[in-house]
Amino acid sequence: MGEKFTSRIGFLIRNFRIAAEMTQKELADKCGLNESTIRNYELGNRYPDEATLLNIANNLGVSFYALSDPDVANIFSALHVLFDIEWAYGLRPTMKDGEICFKFEERLPSAGPRPQEDLDNFRKMVEYWARLRDKLEDEEISETEYYLKEVKYPMNPTYPNKKYTVSLNLDDDDQLLIRKMNEEDDAEETAELLKDLFPDFSYVKRKRKPKKEALPYGKD
Repeated sequence: MGEKFTSRIGFLIRNFRIAAEMTQKELADKCGLNESTIRNYELGNRYPDEATLLNIANNLGVSFYALSDPDVANIFSALHVLFDIEWAYGLRPTMKDGEICFKFEERLPSAGPRPQEDLDNFRKMVEYWARLRDKLEDEEISETEYYLKEVKYPMNPTYPNKKYTVSLNLDDDDQLLIRKMNEEDDAEETAELLKDLFPDFSYVKRKRKPKKEALPYGKD
């Protein structure tokens, strides 16, 4: 039965340890810890304090910030967040005319598989952010409105088991209506509201197929 990893730090310690070709005992000996301590860190049963994590990072030959939980208020941790984004989604920095720019490229070959839908949706969300920032620069929205639109995006689904909808619509009210439409939450009423926003919008009510009656047990 495979081990279940519940801690990000534990997962990273394990990965870097394996990359360094060390056993849990060998890493523990280097760090002056018990083998069971390293095992519990990797399994997420225990959480190392900063001094212990720094000790482990030094013996694995990696930065403390490559192991620690993300903290964008810290410049070094924030940089490692950007490193992770590059590996996960292919967003990388480049220099153009003396300016630092970010661009999407193919993910690095050793980054591992990731659903194309995730990559497409992440790119779409970054585009939403870029368009929103342009509206702020053009003084179409205030800084407060910009912040509020950021913290509301993406809008939470109505029901816990529904997926988030990735939209490029910068209008919160429009986005709310589209969300309702996608979730078929009172679709006819939502369609009437959409007509006010989009004159060309049309909604055709589809007849639902009658539900099949359950057959008695044992009959096809």
